[in-house]
Amino acid sequence: MLRSLVAGILLAFAGSRANIARTILSCAGIVVGVGSLIAVVTAGDFGQRFATAYSEANAGRAATLSVATWDTEITDVAAFEEDLVRAGGLDVSLYTMVQDASVRSGDQVIPDVEIRAVDATLGDIRRMTMAQGRWFTEADAESLAPVLVVNQTLAADMEDVTRVQIGTDRWMDVRVVGVSQSSALDGGWYTAFLLRAPASEEMIYGESVETSADGAAAPVSLRDPEYSVRIDPGDPAADDPWGEVFSGRLLSASDRWGGVGQDSLMAYRADYAEEVNQMIGYLSVGLIGIAAITLTTGLLGVLNVGLVTVRERRRELATYRALGATRFTLFVAVVMESVVVSLVAGVLALLGCWILVAAGGAVAAAFIDLPPDVPLAIPPTAVLVGLGSAAGVGLLAGVIPALRALRSSVVAGLRE
Repeated sequence: MLRSLVAGILLAFAGSRANIARTILSCAGIVVGVGSLIAVVTAGDFGQRFATAYSEANAGRAATLSVATWDTEITDVAAFEEDLVRAGGLDVSLYTMVQDASVRSGDQVIPDVEIRAVDATLGDIRRMTMAQGRWFTEADAESLAPVLVVNQTLAADMEDVTRVQIGTDRWMDVRVVGVSQSSALDGGWYTAFLLRAPASEEMIYGESVETSADGAAAPVSLRDPEYSVRIDPGDPAADDPWGEVFSGRLLSASDRWGGVGQDSLMAYRADYAEEVNQMIGYLSVGLIGIAAITLTTGLLGVLNVGLVTVRERRRELATYRALGATRFTLFVAVVMESVVVSLVAGVLALLGCWILVAAGGAVAAAFIDLPPDVPLAIPPTAVLVGLGSAAGVGLLAGVIPALRALRSSVVAGLRE
């Protein structure tokens, strides 16, 4: 049986080489169908990776909540943050506006800068892609001067990024340690992140944090703060987009930090990668259906050419039978010829898609800042789907012509 299988494959390749024109005609429909499948799978894979990276950079990694209060004051910020952790927060970062602050670079005052007071843990919650320098580290909290990260737009318009000051009621020298890529989440054209540390507490809280005789920090208050909180994606609170589950956990201990009511606390799911990926999945299914229809058209084309080929090669096939070829060998030869034709078409489709994707990636990189770990490329899944579907189509298209070839009379074929 193995010898018959090998002989059938060799006959298939010989038949394909002897009928180049027929092979090319059979390829047309398969090339379009397989190319469509590869393109759809590639687009879906890139869309999901890009949506995940974009969501992580702009809103947070999976299961990130935005927690905020309004028209109220948190009387004990430390207790509030402890309860954010108790409610399920794995990483917690302050993410609140610094009110009435201006930025000065050299002698240039830059208006309308949105300054957000944050913690170093925001880098664990969001994908902070840096254009220059670095994100905050825990060691920066010991800095004697406030530490700042600015976005690209602000850095480009600064007179001197090494001479920066922030002022509320007075100017304070700050140290810029990094420049982040501008984000869609930036509320303003100019955005800066100010690390919460002893050197910046006066700007954030409006007053210095006092310590008691034993060295412990006294309770500090903050009006209408906003926080970014990352929770476990498996936490039931992650399935509640409006944050009612998480809010309920917080409010159960609200007496510790200000007696905030339900109407003054808001929590909602900030990241959106899952919703975008779901939409991309639905769109991909529809496009795959269209590609499958195109591929079916190609299958019918290969089937038709296969039937014509069998009729034209009756004498050749009969001669093989007369020389001792088994029925299985001829069956494999006819089927494998169809598979070879389809695989050639699949390789051509893959090559065409690779050229288009490479060109598209070069064009996209000129207009869009793609994340470094999200290249536009054909994934292995698309290669497997494309070549696998091509081989499957060839196999299906070759069965009927092969069965017809076996039913043909050897004597009648030799007389032609």
